[in-house]
This record gives sequence, C-alpha cells and structure tokens, in this order.
Amino acid sequence: MKKSLALFAAVAAITGCQQEKVTVIPEGAAAAPPPAPAVVVMTPAVYATLTEAARQAVVADELRRIGLAIKAYQARRNGQWPATLTVLVTEGLLPANALVSASDPAGGKEGGVPDSYDLWQQSTETDEANCSFLYELCGATATWDWKSYLAASPTVEKLDTDKNGEVSWQEAKLWQLAHGDTAQASPAAYAKNRFPVVRCYWYGYPGSKNDTRLRSVISLAADLETVFLSQPWWEKDNAPVLLP
Repeated sequence: MKKSLALFAAVAAITGCQQEKVTVIPEGAAAAPPPAPAVVVMTPAVYATLTEAARQAVVADELRRIGLAIKAYQARRNGQWPATLTVLVTEGLLPANALVSASDPAGGKEGGVPDSYDLWQQSTETDEANCSFLYELCGATATWDWKSYLAASPTVEKLDTDKNGEVSWQEAKLWQLAHGDTAQASPAAYAKNRFPVVRCYWYGYPGSKNDTRLRSVISLAADLETVFLSQPWWEKDNAPVLLP
C-alpha cells in the first residue's frame, strides 16, 4: 500500500497535477462536456494599432471560433442552426467574451451594426446583449422586404417551417441560400462558402459608414469555415476577398 501511494505521489509531482481535483464518473454515466476554451481578450485600443492585415486576421479568428461552436451545437441537435449566438455561451460552447469583437469599441452594446451606420439597415431585431456580430440565421422575425427580394415567389406558408405564423430571419435566409434572390441575374442557390451567416460590421468602421461600396464587412460563410471580406450588400459584391 505504501509503495502504491509513493508511486502516485511521484507521478503527480512529475505531471504537476497534485493540486487538481479528480472527478469520478459512475459507470454508464455521460461525461460532462469540456469547458469552452478561454479567449485572450484584445482591447479595441490595441486592435486599432494593428495593420489592416492583422485586423482582418483578428476578426477572422473570432468568426471561425464562432463557427466551431455552431458546429458543436449542430452535432448535438441533428444539424439544427441555433436561434441566437448567445445560446452558444449558455451551453458552454463559447465563453461570453467571444461574442464581443476586438474591433467593436462599443463593447457589444450596439449590436451587430453600429448605431451611426445610417446608410445601411440597422437590423436591430437581430441584436443580442453583449454581442458585436450580426447573426443572419437568428430566430428574430424578418422585418425586411423578403417577399419582393427572395427568388421563387416565397410566401409565409412556404417559409414558415416552424408553423408559428411568422417568418424568421433563419427561415428567410435558408430560403435565400437554397433559391437565390433578385440581386442575381439568374436567381439560383448560393454556394455555402459564398453565403454569410455571421457578420462583423465593426471591422471597417467608422471609415466605411458613409460608403456601402467599400469592402468593409468580414463574414463567416454557411460552411462554417470560409471567412471573406465584402461590401455590406454582399450579394452585389462579385469579387469578395477570401481571408486566410
């Protein structure tokens, strides 16, 4: 017995685990999910000193982290998209500070689109507390004119998959992904690596707020891996820039 205790102490000393708590999981019980990885917080002040390429890399990394969390969420729910980004935090798939972009000097208080961005839709119904990103597949009611914009003559009955009598952003956007829109010369389904689902309008702000033609928004695509830089109206941008 003494020999076993001595061996355990030696192993603990070598691995540095002698202070860790050990949780014994009963046979047949499911293990608790691993905690969300810690996120190194970069302040907007530091972000502002970076080169353009470095700023792009920071935001791209933020978006890819969210993409990994969405993949984990879908793995738990048979491919279902989350209705909010906040649920990724609630379920321990992201730490809370992962939804506040280093590019956002408002610290998530103004939502996915800066309040002074007056030449573009505010999409305030999509805003989430302490979140700097616009989530295009959110469960909020779609208040924009999807009937005249989406292809294939959509109706509430066609889009309302959860049968609650309303069309959500998620329902409208998944239709757009599958059928296209009137911005296309010949409406057709979009490639998943071309269709944005999580967007950061803060990357190019404030210089871009008076010109919607600038490539000033960085987006995570529906494949949850591709990140690209485009004009705010991404459908009109024929040459978005893929970021490494």
